[in-house]
Amino acid sequence: MSSPPAERALGNRLLIVWLTVLVLASVVMICRPRTETVAIEVVVMTFAVVYGFGMWPVLPTIASVTAFVVIAASTMIPRSADGDLPSNELVELAAPFALGFAVIYHARRREQAVRRLTLLAALDRRQAAARERLSRMTSHELRTPLTIASGYVDHLLTAETDEERREELLTVRDELEQISRLGERLVRAVALDLGAPEERPEARPLLEEVARRWRLVVDREIVVDCRAESIPVNIGRLKAALDTLVENSVRYTGDGGRIRLFAHEDERGVVVGVADSGPGLSPQLVDLVNAGVDRALDDEEGAAAESPQERLRDVYSQTGFGLRIVASVAQSAGGRLLAGTAPEGGAQLTIDLRRVRAAGGLDDDARTTSETVTEWETPPETPVTTTR
Repeated sequence: MSSPPAERALGNRLLIVWLTVLVLASVVMICRPRTETVAIEVVVMTFAVVYGFGMWPVLPTIASVTAFVVIAASTMIPRSADGDLPSNELVELAAPFALGFAVIYHARRREQAVRRLTLLAALDRRQAAARERLSRMTSHELRTPLTIASGYVDHLLTAETDEERREELLTVRDELEQISRLGERLVRAVALDLGAPEERPEARPLLEEVARRWRLVVDREIVVDCRAESIPVNIGRLKAALDTLVENSVRYTGDGGRIRLFAHEDERGVVVGVADSGPGLSPQLVDLVNAGVDRALDDEEGAAAESPQERLRDVYSQTGFGLRIVASVAQSAGGRLLAGTAPEGGAQLTIDLRRVRAAGGLDDDARTTSETVTEWETPPETPVTTTR
């Protein structure tokens, strides 16, 4: 693989520098015969330093080193034969070759590694773009037939008077809605790994946007409780997580129920999440979530149908998929997912980023229990934004 023009130009300039040092060292050895060792060391060190900044073709390097060694040998061997130079000093003649080959080998291996990484990064960007296109296409291809089918079912329901038939149609509509929810989760899961650049979105506009979109499709009181400036999470991933949490709250609150999107910040960091007025989570389920989502969902050996693990799966579409989405978003920002009881009486799921410092490190003193999250979540007396 050929080097880019800028690298080749730099290599050519450094080759000129190297040849200049080589010529000067050769002249010094010829004019001052007792300085061979110093000249050889200067040549070796210069080559090691210069070749590290930019490489040039191997053939000129070998030719120039060979010429220098021949000149050095022409002065050192006669001196050794006359007894003026210890014979073990002739080992110095091998130093330029030995170090030269070692430097060339490692420098070229480094160059190959950098180029491989560059190719892999380009491939990753192409794959990310392909996944994004797949996400958009999948979203469209799933929504269109499901929307049409749901519309036909609703049309049949308006004209159907037989109660048994209405029950059957309602069952069909519920199943279509469940498939639609699963499709949305699949699209969000794909969106989590798009390789988008990390951003720190402003908290209020983001929460307002999520709330506005959901107000258009559900009959709930959706409020925004924002006491943070920004949130240290990739904006696309955070939207996917909040959509998943709001969707779950919609599922477990009736018409007119309250759903609150919140983001709070203090000197320790930010928490962001969703609380609702639904039935909430049992203490067992709260403990399972706070113990770690993957552990809670995967530890099901011998679990009964009504075990906490199974109920946790049911809360998040029977597979735990939605919960994994939210937990992976929290983990991608160095935080964790916590569960608790909301002041509204229902469930409260919180992405706790208070261990994330501004520089991206972890704060060992941060508290991570659900009780410490709850103290942040007292809703304001007057909601920032309310709709029914």
